[in-house]
Amino acid sequence: MMGQGLKSVGGDRKLTRMIGRVFGVALLLGLGALPFGFAALFSPAMAQQKYLDAVEDMPLMDGLHETGEGGMVFDKPNGRIVRTIAEGRVSLGTARRFYENTLPQLGWVRHKKLELIGDLLVFDRESERLEIEFVPMPGGKTQVRFSFEPN
Repeated sequence: MMGQGLKSVGGDRKLTRMIGRVFGVALLLGLGALPFGFAALFSPAMAQQKYLDAVEDMPLMDGLHETGEGGMVFDKPNGRIVRTIAEGRVSLGTARRFYENTLPQLGWVRHKKLELIGDLLVFDRESERLEIEFVPMPGGKTQVRFSFEPN
């Protein structure tokens, strides 16, 4: 009887060692893959993406910078009102295409029928409306005026 008990303990130890080895290999493989997963999060493209100061999830196109002019933020019970201006040496068409293509990926739904002037984009997301106006400036610059308000 005692011999049978030792065999069982020995079998359990082998099983435990085998599980430990499998777990160890899986852990090493998992940790080895971590840098590759994190690399995607911290890629140069992600590190270079800028956002508006007042709206943390609104991308600022490369080549644009916020001017500090006309900026205001009001938090109201039914939502926020934000006005901010960015400008840079980018073409109006390039800036417009950037926001036309980027914002739908972030959940913004475009409303072309509300775009009553040629250089205006109108979007809604959840309970918020976004209007972006593109204004040509001297010297090949474009000014981009962002307006957020409750919808």
